[in-house]
Amino acid sequence: MTPFTPALLERQPVPKVWGGQRLSDELGIAMPAGETIGELWLLFDRPNGSTGLVGGGSVREWMERDPVALLGDGVAPGYGGTFPLMLKFIDARERLSLQVHPDDAQAGSERDGGKNEACLVLSAGRDAAVVRGLRPGVTREQFLTAANTAAVEPLLNVFRPEVGDVVDVPTGTLHSIGPDVLVFEVEQNSDVTYRLYDWGREREVQVDKALAVARTDGEPSERPVVAPRPLADGGRVLVDNAWFRMRRYEFDARRALPTNGRFVTLTVVGGAGTIHWSAATGADSMAVRPGDTVLVPACMSQVEIAPRADLGARLDVIACDPGTRA
Repeated sequence: MTPFTPALLERQPVPKVWGGQRLSDELGIAMPAGETIGELWLLFDRPNGSTGLVGGGSVREWMERDPVALLGDGVAPGYGGTFPLMLKFIDARERLSLQVHPDDAQAGSERDGGKNEACLVLSAGRDAAVVRGLRPGVTREQFLTAANTAAVEPLLNVFRPEVGDVVDVPTGTLHSIGPDVLVFEVEQNSDVTYRLYDWGREREVQVDKALAVARTDGEPSERPVVAPRPLADGGRVLVDNAWFRMRRYEFDARRALPTNGRFVTLTVVGGAGTIHWSAATGADSMAVRPGDTVLVPACMSQVEIAPRADLGARLDVIACDPGTRA
């Protein structure tokens, strides 16, 4: 049986009423003409479909063939034996709904897993905004009285994001992205979202379910972003929790990145370069550019990543792998 080797992933654009064309304008990713693309799914493994691998096959086929070789020994799959993470770009030209996600236990009735997630701000325009939780000092009684009406808006902790900000969104956290923001997002493999309020748009909301899982303690800070932590290998940890770890690397020379026996995803958000590896079948490589995501299976001990020397540019890469739960 041919062992797994790093695979370039196919992308799936998802139209949304609040989406735009920023992925094309700022990352150079070709988008369907005339559509407002809100999400670009980079990695998913859902009952109704799974990410394709450039050259053939899919993440689902890899999971069915050898989940340990793909994920790593002891790494738990997602709900129903699926790949445990989803990766997306989100182009919030307008505001997403005010929403909340359940945890694993709360999502059981939906026949899905919970959704912890985190995002990295890639672009923030003049009107950029993010909601995370309630303003400091807001009481639960105040929130419940206003909940799904316009009266909730002044109770929300709204801040202007800056490029490079990292926003961690554990389950139960009220949140919204936009307008005028582009982010990279990593999340548990789940499709359970409860909308509480939709800014006057005529879309369905799930008020009772949202209120049942929402945490209503006020934010301790008006600007609740995560401070990156430097690593000895030159990268930075952006988020590290029970479900996933997100790191950022800016490569200015060829460098090895070990897997430590666990899968890792590599998403390019700036520059261009090449990923190299050695396997039983020999040495190989692939070129990558902004918007590309490569899935490196756990059975690979390491890959080497190099920027395009002829462009004189740094290669900016987001690496995601399993969290401490694994």
